[in-house]
Order: sequence, then structure tokens, then C-alpha cells
Amino acid sequence: MFAKLNHIAIASDQYAVNARFYEALFGLHGAKNYRPARACVVSDGRVGMNIIPRREGRTSGLDHFGVEVEDIDEAIDRIHKFDPSLTAIKRPPVRPYAAYSGHDPDANIFDISQKDIGFQKDVYAEEIDRTERHFSHFALRTLHAERCAEFYSEVFELQPLNKKFDDANYYLTDGNMTLAVLQWRMEDYDDMDPQRLGPDHIGFRVESIDKVKEDIDDLTGQNPHMRTRAMGYGTEGQARLNLFKKCPLGHYHMTDIEGVYIDLTEEPG
Repeated sequence: MFAKLNHIAIASDQYAVNARFYEALFGLHGAKNYRPARACVVSDGRVGMNIIPRREGRTSGLDHFGVEVEDIDEAIDRIHKFDPSLTAIKRPPVRPYAAYSGHDPDANIFDISQKDIGFQKDVYAEEIDRTERHFSHFALRTLHAERCAEFYSEVFELQPLNKKFDDANYYLTDGNMTLAVLQWRMEDYDDMDPQRLGPDHIGFRVESIDKVKEDIDDLTGQNPHMRTRAMGYGTEGQARLNLFKKCPLGHYHMTDIEGVYIDLTEEPG
């Protein structure tokens, strides 16, 4: 494959505790904290998650994702060829997982790195065993879903899976992770406050959903700071949960400690 999804970023007010939550519940590997003031990093052995402190003026929750490519120059050329108005900018060298940042036709942000570029560190550079519970998908909810799906297919060579699902969304894979491009529609928000476009949720593939539920109860009992958010309460809460459940890639729905949606499945990739 020309490209693979290699990281997910979350902005968090409790970034250190949230990182421990993912380590404790999903068994993700923790980084050696080479830059603890800037982020906590966890990984399933193939995909990393950067949990970053929420800065002033920024919202908490899913922030962006990252792609590792075979050739950065080729990737940037493809972005400009797809649409000359799309841009990519070079990132500061303090980020060991991203050389450039770019955006798709709906301004969804992604980082770009290159395989064996030389400045990756820790979980982005070392060979690490894949965890039993691991990332399965990353979902965007966006206005021009078809156009964005074409972008990720043409630029990064992600392979479409659309024939598998009968809905208005688009699903593309790098062979390990699925990128779900969900169609944003105002009418989906009749019973709740409308949600802004952008990253929607993450997915995990687990050995047993029932075992994860047991582990959540046990984890909450051990540490009340690692409590997940309640879902589905009240008319609006139920409407939000129902919309979340429309993604066909998961079968159990939960959050992390700050409310980021997490979709679980037992099905093999």
C-alpha cells in the first residue's frame, strides 16, 4: 500500500489520565514519554494515539488523524493534482510522527509522514507487538462524503469497501484500518443540537465485548477517574446514541473519560 493510517490525535483536558485509561482498558502500549509536557502517546503496535493537552481556543475530543506514506513528495503532488486549492504545510521538527499537515476537500485535517523518514521516535519507530484489543476504524462525519472518499482513494490509494454496506457513507481501508467517511446531514439532528463536521469516533476490535464491559466495571471500581461517560439518557442523549449506532462497523458503543465516542466490534477485519 502507498499509505496507511498511522496515528489518531485527541485533545484532552486530562491527557495523562486519558492515556492511562486506554492502556488499562485496551492494553495499549505506552510510549516512553520523550516529550511528556506535549502529549501522552499510546499504540496498539500498528496505530498510535497522541493524546495532547487542550490548548486555549480549542475544543476537546478527536482532533485529526495521520497517514504514513511511501513518498511524501508524491503524496503532496497528488493532493495538488486532485485539487490545486488544497494545501499541505511543513510541520515543526518537534513532532516525531508528522512531516506535513494537509486537508481534504472539506478541510478535515490529517498529518503526513513518510516510512523510514528518520525522525520518528518510540512507538512510531520501534517494532512493537500488536495488542489483542486494537484500533479498527476512524470515522469522519463530513458534508461532501463522496468527494472526500474519492480524495482518500486517489491520493493515498485507500481501497473502497462500499459494496459491503448499503448506506450513504463511504468506507476505505489500508488493509489494517478502515477510514469511515460518514455523510453529514442537517436532518439527522432533528432531536438534538447539531454536531459540527469533522472527526466523529474511533473503533476498536476486541476479543469479547462482554469482557470489555466487565473490565470497565472493574476499572471504575479501581479508579473513579477512569469513569466512562453515560450515554443514551434523555431524548437528546438517545438521539445522539441512535445516530452513532448507524455506523455499521461497530456493535457496542461507549466513550473514554472525556466523552470521545468508541465503537467496539468482535468481527475480524
